[in-house]
Amino acid sequence: MTSQTEFLETVENWAKLYFFQSLTEFFNYLKHSELSLLQGYALTYLFFKGPLKISELCDHMMVSLGAASQMVDRLEKLEMVERIADPEDRRVRKVVVLDKGKKFVQENFAFSQSWLSEIPANINPEQEEQITATLSLLMQSFGKND
Repeated sequence: MTSQTEFLETVENWAKLYFFQSLTEFFNYLKHSELSLLQGYALTYLFFKGPLKISELCDHMMVSLGAASQMVDRLEKLEMVERIADPEDRRVRKVVVLDKGKKFVQENFAFSQSWLSEIPANINPEQEEQITATLSLLMQSFGKND
């Protein structure tokens, strides 16, 4: 039986590997796109958390309102996002991701996760079931802490 320390060390090591590999692939994908790192991240954040006011985006990214507006301007020119009126307050504008932006994020995500297919093929079906069950438990546990 593994101790809690061993368990946490193993999860931490997996998280580090996953983060490094995925981030490396994210950068590699961005190299071949029209977007800077910040623009790519802003688009991804909007994809998962939007629609958002520009002020919410700049607060999250810790950039000035002007810098966030310039990022959104650039993404609008590339037809990846659009500013829309907030249905609850027509004076407020929110940024929403358009189809072209969604496609970019989805392709980037698939590219960034492609390394997972390289996990050794010598994992047997029983181990696959154990890993699946364990990761499912971890995701459920994390979801409770949102």
